[in-house]
Amino acid sequence: MEAGALLDGRYEVDGPLDQGGMGSIWKATDTETGETVAVKVLRLDAYTQGRYSPAERTRRRVEMLKRFEREGAILEELDHPAIPRLLHRGYHGEEPYLVMEFVDGDTLREFLDRRRPLPLDAACAIVAQVAAALSHAHTRGVVHRDLKPGNIVIAADGTVKLLDFGIAYLTDPDATRYTVLGATPGSAGYMAPEQLRGQQEVTAAVDLYALGCVFFELLTGQAPFDDKPDRNRDTQHIEDLPPRIQDINAGLPDELDELLWDLLAKFPAERPGSIESFLPIVHRHLPVVGDPAPEPELDPDPTRRYRSPGRCRSVADRSPVPSARRPVRRRRAWMGRQEFAAQVLQARAELDRDGPGPACERLVEKLPQAVTDWGAREPVVSDAQLVCADAARLDGQIRAAKQLYEQVVAALGEVEDRMSREFALEARLGVAECMVPEGDVPSAVSSWSAAVADVLNLDRIPDRLRARCREVSLELAERGYEAQISGLVTELEKR
Repeated sequence: MEAGALLDGRYEVDGPLDQGGMGSIWKATDTETGETVAVKVLRLDAYTQGRYSPAERTRRRVEMLKRFEREGAILEELDHPAIPRLLHRGYHGEEPYLVMEFVDGDTLREFLDRRRPLPLDAACAIVAQVAAALSHAHTRGVVHRDLKPGNIVIAADGTVKLLDFGIAYLTDPDATRYTVLGATPGSAGYMAPEQLRGQQEVTAAVDLYALGCVFFELLTGQAPFDDKPDRNRDTQHIEDLPPRIQDINAGLPDELDELLWDLLAKFPAERPGSIESFLPIVHRHLPVVGDPAPEPELDPDPTRRYRSPGRCRSVADRSPVPSARRPVRRRRAWMGRQEFAAQVLQARAELDRDGPGPACERLVEKLPQAVTDWGAREPVVSDAQLVCADAARLDGQIRAAKQLYEQVVAALGEVEDRMSREFALEARLGVAECMVPEGDVPSAVSSWSAAVADVLNLDRIPDRLRARCREVSLELAERGYEAQISGLVTELEKR
């Protein structure tokens, strides 16, 4: 693509707007109407040239073309004021392109770089429009899967647009799945825990989690999780409970504090069931006709469309903002997954810091009910079983520990998702470690070696799993088997 090109005899390319690894956005003019449009071009050669074998390049080119064609088909089906309209599809040489409505404005990332946190009404004005766009997509079986500030644009008049359905997921079970370009598509810092685990079945709950991350940033001026020297951001998204927004800004409403807590739940079932179920809460904090402009002034101003006469509802239509915390929802008899996950994290932290103690004892008491309620294949249950097994082993209860490790192996041995495989491998290492004090060291060496060989086949070895491999190897070496395991230890160090 180059400036001056004429696409299908109608769209004259003016110049580039933005460029990424796989695609670029160009500004163009519709010569029939005189309107400015945006052209998205798939840059096949720029992405594949020189990086892969000829066969792999061909395979990736085919998948990229299919993804791009799917994006065009999705946009044709979506008709919403907060989603740019698709105007035309075509090819320029071998490069496919999409002609879309041009949105003159700033990305939310650019907007936040100038001003953060945002006033409450401005944050809600942005989230309400993005949520409406997502709701429209979800009702048509489309999960965006890459919601982030860079894919949200605030136009000059304050309207908000949701962009880039390039990696959208279709919930139709008969839809073709494309996986060559990555098992966990999405953007760091906004992916839900199940995306980071590589879970294959995607639901609209991943968009709710990402919306929670964006909303959190708008209200507090910071992301819910950032990299730490000893703990990376992805691990925190998977394992750590988010901060409360009222701990950062005590003046934020109680019901929004509760809503953000729910949106950022670790498990999809713990998040709101749909956007419609929580959107009224956001609407209660929107500006209305006659409200003053934000101070200091915002440019562009997302509240303008709500404050302008004739553009939005009147004060009489506005639901009152409650003065007290919203009623606590009735929970199940003992606890929900997120509360149980918090206990698992507390017990693991205690174990790493001081060894088995009160937190581990409480987790052992709760574990049987968790298995009954959610099943042995639920990730938080497997994690809890591993913590309880480690605690029993460190407390000298080798038989009980080995039984818990074996239960994890039995439950997850045939499960293919990444997190389940990692839990199963950790449990296999635990079984091998329990064989040492039982006196069957040769079997321990054999079991450890088989588990480590499978660990080495992982695309990425988690730090915790790597540490467990080393921990057991030290015990085996102390028992005189260093020569038998040295090769695998060396391979592990190289990874």
